[in-house]
Amino acid sequence: MHILETGLWSDCKFVVGNDDSKQEFKAHKLILSMASPVFEKMFHSNFNERKNDTVEIVDIQPDAFGAMLSYVYGDLVDLQSFNQACELCYVANKYMIPNLLQDCTAYIWRDINTDNACRGFEFAMLFDQHDLMEKCKKIICQQTTEVLKDPHFTEVQMSTLKMILDQPRLAIASEMELFNAVERWTDAEFERLGIQGPESEGKRRSIYGELLPKICFLSMSAKDFAEGPALSPLLTKDQSFSILMNVISKNSECPMPDGFSTRIRQADQEVASRNTTLKLHIGNFSPTHNFQPTESTILFCCNKDVELLGVMVMCQLPYLNSPTLSNNMKLFNHLQKYTENIDVFIEDQSSIDYSEASFKSTVEYRSLVDIRFAKPFHLFHGRTYKLGIIMNQPGLYMAGTLNSWEIIYKTLKLTFMKSTELMFIHALVIAKPFNALEEQQRLQ
Repeated sequence: MHILETGLWSDCKFVVGNDDSKQEFKAHKLILSMASPVFEKMFHSNFNERKNDTVEIVDIQPDAFGAMLSYVYGDLVDLQSFNQACELCYVANKYMIPNLLQDCTAYIWRDINTDNACRGFEFAMLFDQHDLMEKCKKIICQQTTEVLKDPHFTEVQMSTLKMILDQPRLAIASEMELFNAVERWTDAEFERLGIQGPESEGKRRSIYGELLPKICFLSMSAKDFAEGPALSPLLTKDQSFSILMNVISKNSECPMPDGFSTRIRQADQEVASRNTTLKLHIGNFSPTHNFQPTESTILFCCNKDVELLGVMVMCQLPYLNSPTLSNNMKLFNHLQKYTENIDVFIEDQSSIDYSEASFKSTVEYRSLVDIRFAKPFHLFHGRTYKLGIIMNQPGLYMAGTLNSWEIIYKTLKLTFMKSTELMFIHALVIAKPFNALEEQQRLQ
């Protein structure tokens, strides 16, 4: 690191950044060539840089390039933010430094939440990281309202917005949330492209034409549509009339506009009506300090096949009872939010079936979070399962031990093995109906 910081014996120079933020870095061709095949080819072939010891780089920020050099010279990387990790990942990929790329990708994986899930998805698409792509999509689908509310949502790429609109099931209260988000995004996009005036109506219509057909207008009520989208400049009067006729009557003789969706999107409220939450009977329920990542597990079995969708967990308690805090500070602490970080897993003890879910998002104190697996985990009667939770965030949580070893809901019975471990899981979320017969009875 000394020769990097001092420039001692350097034989090349990099000028990094654009006109507003240029920075010079002195380096050594041999060290860079040993770390990167791109640098090796740059300095030992017919690249222009071979003839000129000064290399200009305009597509990388100076901070990211400096962090890459620190890694090459000292094997040190200090990742502090999601954005920094993404920028450094780009550098590592460009110069083919696989270990740095792996470290950055691992950081991004751990840091994904509702604030950056869309950018994480775009990053995963760019670098062909399929698992990360699916994780981001899961967060977007299961916490859609929070994702859409993020102030930076209007900055997502159109392809990301299309991906969201293509999903058959989203955690939204109504389709109006999606329409309002599209309206905000198009306003921001038109400003970015400079096509806000009446002379650019054709260009705006072209963008509308890629997004509006993906909105499930038939999921809206006639009142919501008439008071919202029908008055919006996104739709023409003819389109609004055709859609309203179909919202009012499924048998309308007026067809939907060409290419517009005729499906009903499954919203969170609708999905929830077919699920049920089974609360665990926890005794000795009291505040518990979590000083380091804590894993808690419980074994259980069931008397019939059922799908486990996820679990409910209570978030941290604020430190309101500390004698060192003033009343004003206690109120301030109570109103604050924090970043929660929880992992949940379920495994079949008699097979290799396993599923896990991660939750990392900004939450309110004392709130109850719903953590869902990527897809329903099928529990078979007569088998034993281990359900576990890892509390990664230090803080004060409500926890206790099970004081009832059975949970009965209609014809379903869950039996838990006796344990003295503290339980942080408050409830299980299961899918109903439990079998085809019950489904048939529900539909009749």
